[in-house]
Amino acid sequence: MSRITVGALFFAGLLASLGGSGCTPAAGEHTQTPASKPSVEVRKCGMLSVNDTYRIEPSPDGSGGMAAVRALRKQLEALYPDLIVLHAGDFLFPSLLSRKYQGAQTVDVLNQLDGSPGFDSRLVVTFGNHEFDNDNASVLNARIAQSSFRWLSSNIDFVKSEGGKAGIATNKIAQDVIIPCGGFNVGIFAVTTDTKLSPLVVQFRDPVQTARERSKSLRERGADVVVGLTHLPIDIDEQILSTLGPEGPDVISGGHEHIKQSRKVGNRSVYKSDADARTAGVFSIEKRGSTTEINFYWQALNPTLVKPDADMQNVVRGWLEKHEREYCDEKLKASFGCLEEVLTVAKSPIIAEELEIRRYETNLGDFAADAMLRAFAKEGAQIAFINAGTLRLNYNIAADTPITRRVVEELFAYPAPLRLIEITGRQLEQVLQRATESWTGQGHWLQIGGFAFKFDPKAGKVSNLTLLGEKPRPISPTEKLKAVVTSFLIDPSKGQDGYTMLNPSQVIDSFGPNLTKGPDLKHLVVDAFKNAGKAGVILPLHGHVCNTERPGACLAL
Repeated sequence: MSRITVGALFFAGLLASLGGSGCTPAAGEHTQTPASKPSVEVRKCGMLSVNDTYRIEPSPDGSGGMAAVRALRKQLEALYPDLIVLHAGDFLFPSLLSRKYQGAQTVDVLNQLDGSPGFDSRLVVTFGNHEFDNDNASVLNARIAQSSFRWLSSNIDFVKSEGGKAGIATNKIAQDVIIPCGGFNVGIFAVTTDTKLSPLVVQFRDPVQTARERSKSLRERGADVVVGLTHLPIDIDEQILSTLGPEGPDVISGGHEHIKQSRKVGNRSVYKSDADARTAGVFSIEKRGSTTEINFYWQALNPTLVKPDADMQNVVRGWLEKHEREYCDEKLKASFGCLEEVLTVAKSPIIAEELEIRRYETNLGDFAADAMLRAFAKEGAQIAFINAGTLRLNYNIAADTPITRRVVEELFAYPAPLRLIEITGRQLEQVLQRATESWTGQGHWLQIGGFAFKFDPKAGKVSNLTLLGEKPRPISPTEKLKAVVTSFLIDPSKGQDGYTMLNPSQVIDSFGPNLTKGPDLKHLVVDAFKNAGKAGVILPLHGHVCNTERPGACLAL
């Protein structure tokens, strides 16, 4: 068996094809070019990976989008004719278009990612937690049936159709696959996180044990290299590598966190790219003599470095125009172009980029929390908090930029009904400990209003809980507080992002037992922007979260 090593290198051929820039080595790795050895047979396989692509179009700054992925694929295929393309999950939902088309638009674009109408045997995808946003089995079955590419799932046991009960047709879902590539047999298995509860799933089997079983099976069946295609928190990816060592995958191509990152365990690594294909991961598997090297870098996807593919641009444009016509007519009872209606103007930068809003207090989060407090002011609301994953814009709005209806519709990918609950100061401290746990931008961070606290990331410590108002004061562990929250945070059937200290029994408003009732945060934000009108909005940063690593305004006593 050959020795396999994992690194992060640049490749002269690809650099030349991309103009010599835009490639980023993985964190902690050195940049170099492998020395050629003419006397030794060299085998090469290339892999392109993306993850968490909620848009088929580019982001407003022009980066990402499936036309750029298509262009990069064509460039890489010039170097690696049998290039393997991987998608590590989260592409059916959520997005503005998926509310209407249930992910059909993304599957259509992925079907055309190879430029051919036939089956794409070199594109492999797995399930992210958001593939289960719709609980209707017929929707997921339709998307899988529509697909002209491979679906893998190694740890999900799906509900089956029997006794008149609708289930998932698993005949197009494989546990793993071996794909010939550049003289190698590349074995791929796929593992998905269990953070999304779904009636379509019987169970998510243990990811470590699944990785052990699939890696062993793939190698016994002739795989030279084993790749884990995962949609997991990176701590679990790292656990797979550290627990299994040579009994596990040689490398992991992952998703879920939305930001490019890597971790190395011995001579094995996990790599993830930025969401919405702002970056893509490029792997090269090379065999020289008895040593197989797996090398990696990130390729930035912006028009300067990678010119979007024109044919794919036309496909994407067709979906966007179709959606706007139908959305304006059906949802807003307005004419084509309604999504470009200007609500107001940002007179100061509005911070909504995902790495910020999922780890720090932002002025957009403060603005949303203030709107929540105003909506329940008559009921005596004192504090508010919202899971940052509710606010999914994933880019900053520059000063003097118009805020359109499209911006708000993209900001709220899900309904966000609000409820008033009663909790104790001690429960609020538990909430904050959860918010700051595994502080890596995974999505359970909170944006807050009406109170402040200090947070020491190095110690993982929350302190100095302060109730704001005319006369700020410390919050007692035993006192009762009226808090405005999104219904998601108190609904055990939705997963709650782990906020199990909250539940429906704490509701004290008058909207009844149905948690989907209550004012929706999107409508409150639309009204607030409309009320600002042409005068525009300046969103200050209040200082609710006093981060010891980020000096600034601090309202905590």
